[in-house]
Amino acid sequence: MSLPNLLEKNRYRVMRRMALWEGRLSRGRLIDVLGLSGIRVSQLLREVREETPDWFEWDSKSKSYFVTPAAYRKAQVDLKAGKADLSLAAYLAEADIHADLAPGAGPVTVAPWDFSRVNPSTFSRIRLAIEQGMRLRLEYRSMRTPEPHSRTVESHSLVQAGRRWHMRGYCLETGDFRDFVLGRIAKLTMLDQKAESTAAGDANWNTVVKVRIQAHPKLTPSQQDLVRSEYFDGTAARVLSCRGALLPYLVQELRLALDATKELPPEYQLAVENVEQVRKWLFPA
Repeated sequence: MSLPNLLEKNRYRVMRRMALWEGRLSRGRLIDVLGLSGIRVSQLLREVREETPDWFEWDSKSKSYFVTPAAYRKAQVDLKAGKADLSLAAYLAEADIHADLAPGAGPVTVAPWDFSRVNPSTFSRIRLAIEQGMRLRLEYRSMRTPEPHSRTVESHSLVQAGRRWHMRGYCLETGDFRDFVLGRIAKLTMLDQKAESTAAGDANWNTVVKVRIQAHPKLTPSQQDLVRSEYFDGTAARVLSCRGALLPYLVQELRLALDATKELPPEYQLAVENVEQVRKWLFPA
């Protein structure tokens, strides 16, 4: 295959991947991502639609091509078969996604610390709801209530924390901001109702907590020195910045002891030194 043809094929893959995980393709978004002229992007849009005609439906209101249910059904089969070029990891690597707390971070957040599968239809519809400021109706399952139950959510962020992806938003049924695990969403519908809450009202999301992590005090002095060398560049401790809402996930992912008298080595090699200062976010009311 010649180099120009290879470049075109790669662009088609980028466009289909972006469409799959964002739910639509628009001329402006592609100009930003591909760095091409408007005329060239319009040509590519026409070509990718001709190559995969069952993937897209035109929406004149938003001037975008939305991904069809048939495309998501086929993509799910491809993803289960291990087709890497449609994966969420491949999308995140190229779609201008920023690390959490970095300048310019957008509605999709990757916390710096993937095991679970993510449904691209669910992911993209949540992303669209965030962009458009619309409410979502969920059929949700939780460990406390494993049977599907209805929730109405005004989402503001998608976030990867540890092994799983979550949606953060205001739940109308409980009257507070909560996390919803994407893998536990059984059904998702975008409502024709504007969201009234935003990320600005989510105090735990907007509070940056400083977590001081130390070698577990019950390790031997030599073991503590080894842990400090491995994780702290030889210093006594390490301080991480974390959103208050994400702190329980950080503790779980790094396996940090909160009670060093009960959570002991070898299962725990690290411990939170300033538990009292961060307790509010570890054990929310």
